[in-house]
Amino acid sequence: MSDIAPSCWILSDGTAGMEAQAVGLALAMGLTPVIKSIRPRGLLRLSPSLGALPGFSPAAGGDSLAPPYPALSITCGRRHAGASIALKRQSGGAVHTIHIQDPRISPALFDSLVVPEHDPMRGPNVISTTGSLNRINDALLKDEAARFADQVTNLPKPRAAVNLGGDTQQYQVDAAMAERVVASLMGLLESLGCGLMITTSRRTGRPLMDALAPLSRRPDTLVWTGDGPNPYLGFLGLADAIIVTADSINMVSEACSTGKPVHILPLGKEPRRRAAFLDTVRANDLARDFKGTLENWHPKPLRETERAAALLVEQLRHKGILAPNT
Repeated sequence: MSDIAPSCWILSDGTAGMEAQAVGLALAMGLTPVIKSIRPRGLLRLSPSLGALPGFSPAAGGDSLAPPYPALSITCGRRHAGASIALKRQSGGAVHTIHIQDPRISPALFDSLVVPEHDPMRGPNVISTTGSLNRINDALLKDEAARFADQVTNLPKPRAAVNLGGDTQQYQVDAAMAERVVASLMGLLESLGCGLMITTSRRTGRPLMDALAPLSRRPDTLVWTGDGPNPYLGFLGLADAIIVTADSINMVSEACSTGKPVHILPLGKEPRRRAAFLDTVRANDLARDFKGTLENWHPKPLRETERAAALLVEQLRHKGILAPNT
């Protein structure tokens, strides 16, 4: 085995959250991944296990997935599970497949799986994590904070990053809910005299965007709504505390990865699996419910990407896929 780390493909259709998880895992494993932009096949999205059958190529278009094959591939989300299985078959078993999230099919169709513990899948090749993976670490937060520090110099301290999500399959944020969210933030500003660094997401609908207008005019608040470079990671790095809406496991996981006080702001209905995740982070004091103020405690950073990566590297060394010092 060479001392050079083996090649690694990430199969991605450009979905930001899924691609970020795959990239974060690859980097934490010490790999330099090559992102293969693909168009998932409709049938493989509906029934990923069909990828094990001859005649089903991994993708319906996009970058070439022809030889030479990599030693490893990483995919994330059920929409890419079939591509992972088909690539394994197409390569004659040469590619070691790592899949992130519960594909809701037999784990035996993959070499390794990294699955949030709030999902039901378990097995000898399954690594369970608290929440979702990400690429957040101390170095990244420091670099991103430096990029955006000039934007927040006039904001009073303490400064809180406010990460707002929005509509989900189960719930749409209406005007009344949007007004309640903004009123709670206004109350925090008036009572504590702090500064807010607010980012919205692609799921933030018009009612919430409209309700943010009064905040955007305040000198103690900075609101990013999509214009210019995204300061999301920079604000996490610059924050003394974080407020995050409860609608996104990814956003809550990323906030908890900083090791800063995280306050969960309710936003609509919480389905069973998301509620189970939120109960876990609360039980471990990684996050607390937002009660109108910024609490001060020192949670341990949730670094599940690093933990999962270390377990995978050990497995791959044992199989001879990674060199002992990789």
